[in-house]
Parts: sequence; structure tokens; C-alpha cells
Amino acid sequence: MVPVSIHSAKLLHDGTAVLLYEFKGDADAVRAILSANETATDYEVTEIDGSVSAYIHFEPSTDTRQLLQLPEEYGYVLDTPILLHEDGGLEVTIIGPQGNISEAFKQIPDSIHTTVGRVGSYDPDRENSFSKLSDRQREVLRKAYELGYYRRPRETTLDDIAAQLECSQANVQEIIQRIENHLVSELFTASGDTETDTSPTKSIWK
Repeated sequence: MVPVSIHSAKLLHDGTAVLLYEFKGDADAVRAILSANETATDYEVTEIDGSVSAYIHFEPSTDTRQLLQLPEEYGYVLDTPILLHEDGGLEVTIIGPQGNISEAFKQIPDSIHTTVGRVGSYDPDRENSFSKLSDRQREVLRKAYELGYYRRPRETTLDDIAAQLECSQANVQEIIQRIENHLVSELFTASGDTETDTSPTKSIWK
């Protein structure tokens, strides 16, 4: 069971919070973890086409509550999905006035390490599929392309790519599968040639 992304994160008026997570793995494993988690007061897990979504109502820690308060206090928006990395880190796109964002960063708890990846103007109409990938996904995809993984005949293997990136073959395979799934979904969405919406993140709200 691997967390992939967060599609929504909100602080409620009573001080509790809700998250909409997307996982890759077994839905029953997610339910077992949530049922044993004392901070989760309520949850609902949905599985469609091997992708698992979990709506979680929980009691946030002091640091988490402070983070969730910042968008409303400083007038910025968190672009979703928020990507989750295997090391537990989050990749977040923040949209808003630069001054507001800078002031909000000063309020981030010391226990949370932050790094600014890039700064620029946000134009959703100009955003391409490659730019929507995480830094790690772009690194893996670029290396696979450079080594000839997408040439015919194929000039490299997943093991070769993994050796170059100093990680496991299984890790590279999972990342490439996730990239390909994302890019194919983008193509069909952009063309309008999709008969049904099978997104597990939307089934909860229907």
C-alpha cells in the first residue's frame, strides 16, 4: 500500500480536519490501517481499477492544524493533487501573491523542513503534462528516454535505469507505470474521448 497523492486537505470549524488521499495498493490494507489509527475519527475507502481513495476525518496535530490554517490566513491556494514522494515528502504548488506566500512560510513550524523548487507565474492553460510530473518522475522519465527505453528496439532495461539512478528496479518500474498512466489519462481527457469518469477520487462525492 503506497500513498500517491492528496486531492484535498481542509481544516473544519470545529478544529478537526479532512483529507482525500489516493493510494496504490489494497483497499482492505488501507481500511485496516485507518481502523487502528486513533486520530482518524471517520473514514470511507473506495477502490476503482486498482486505485484506492480514502476520505479521512481526523484530529490533526498542532503542527498540521497550523499548516492547514495558513492558506486562509494568507490568502493563497494549494493546487491539487499534492504529490507524495516515497521518502514521505510532499510536493506542493502554491498559488497566490508572492508577498503573502513569503509571510506564510515564516509561520511554518520548525519541525517541518521546506524547500522552494521553483518560482514563476501560474498559467493553467499553458501547463503541459511534463510540468505536472514530480521532480522524481521527471528525473526517471528523462533518464529512461536518454538511455533508449522508448526506442524501438528498446536499448535499455529497467535494471539499467535503476543502476543509473541508484535505486531498485521495482521503484523505477512503479514510477514509470505511474507516469504512463498519468500521460495516457491526460491524452484522453484532452481529446474528450472518455466515455466514463472512473476516477476513484470522484466516486466518493457522487
